[in-house]
Amino acid sequence: MKRIFETYFTSWWLPSLVYLGLLAGFSGAALSTWRPLVVAADCLTWMMGIALLGLLAVSIRHFIKKQWGKGFVSLLLIVGCGVATVLAVGFLAFATMFGPSEDGFADNLKIPEGIEIAEPERDASEESEAASFGGTDELQDAVRKALTIPGNDKVELTPDMPSLRKAATDHAVTFMEYVEASPDWHVFLERGNRFASRSWSYGEEPRDELHGYISDFSDAARFQTRCLLCLDRKQWSSYSVQHEEEGKNPILPEMTKGNELHESRVMVECGGVWIELFEQSDNLERRVTKATMAALEKEFSEFLANPKAAVAKARGRSSELAKRLAGPGTHGFRLLTGMQPGIYTVAYSLNPGEAGSVYLKAFEVTQGTPLSATRLEEKSKTRMTWSNSPEERFGAKSGFTVYEGDWGKPYAARFEVWFEPDSGKGQRKLSERVFKIEGWQR
Repeated sequence: MKRIFETYFTSWWLPSLVYLGLLAGFSGAALSTWRPLVVAADCLTWMMGIALLGLLAVSIRHFIKKQWGKGFVSLLLIVGCGVATVLAVGFLAFATMFGPSEDGFADNLKIPEGIEIAEPERDASEESEAASFGGTDELQDAVRKALTIPGNDKVELTPDMPSLRKAATDHAVTFMEYVEASPDWHVFLERGNRFASRSWSYGEEPRDELHGYISDFSDAARFQTRCLLCLDRKQWSSYSVQHEEEGKNPILPEMTKGNELHESRVMVECGGVWIELFEQSDNLERRVTKATMAALEKEFSEFLANPKAAVAKARGRSSELAKRLAGPGTHGFRLLTGMQPGIYTVAYSLNPGEAGSVYLKAFEVTQGTPLSATRLEEKSKTRMTWSNSPEERFGAKSGFTVYEGDWGKPYAARFEVWFEPDSGKGQRKLSERVFKIEGWQR
């Protein structure tokens, strides 16, 4: 072992060769959808970081030893490895976005005969159908109206949302019941923490958006936004977010650029809850953020007027949504098509009878192979409202992706709805159906 270290730290070429070998291994593993290779790619990322530190250490050692030639060559190799890394990452990004990669999962699968097989249906919340189903929601209208007013260069805003603070702090239990029941909020769990993203509705149906981000780059007033309640006061992801305290003191959002638009991401700490307000738009003025805060203040001031009545109203809306989402039959859930084959939305119409979360499991029918097991559970897991009346149902939607299979190669998959109660009494299956699906082709 000592001899290996001596060889490594005295060589001018070996450290760069080790790094490039790890980079090649990472690039190959990152393009795979096979779970062991995906894990290997994560491990290789850390090993590449250690190897890069080794490169720097070897270069510094050469200079300390006054081995000037080897030192300068080592520096050039560090630059070369950096260029190779940039090219590899660029290739992976291009391959992920634009380079379809088939996994062959469904090549030899046949859809069995003699069993009931449903097909995913078109999502009625598509914007093009909004007028025929009853229009859009109040928050969406407020944001779009704000975007019609010319913005200015004044970035400053006041994160004044006292009603949200009071609702989440003084009425914590009822507040949570309201958010879980309201079709306007999609409550989900990630890494054991609860979050709620504010949905936009089309034709009285909330549309599930990827990670809650809502965007429109088609009009002159281009924008992307997200309103996320961090119900356990934990940040959803590891990106940098500006934390500010709710109140009447003006703040200056930290501005960056994204999608060639002015971007801000502010986390307002409102006592019992945090709320993340994300905005990308053409002007420096945070028109979308201001419109969203005003709409939330209105929503939760109405909640505070009579919290129990607000919960009852939200449950009623969820019950009406369940009737729309149920479709024919009594299965308790449907699959809706997404923007590409393999991307779906589950439309729940259920009453689990107690507090808890529902989620999906899926299996290829002929061989019983689990489909996207870990990611499917995580992405489809949704908090459901409930009642003691088994005849009553409540609606919710959640988006997910099935990664096994390729476009144009359908196969049969059994989807099961599982319920995880808060009581800890043990999980149970609520429903199951077989669908003809396709996998998402990267």
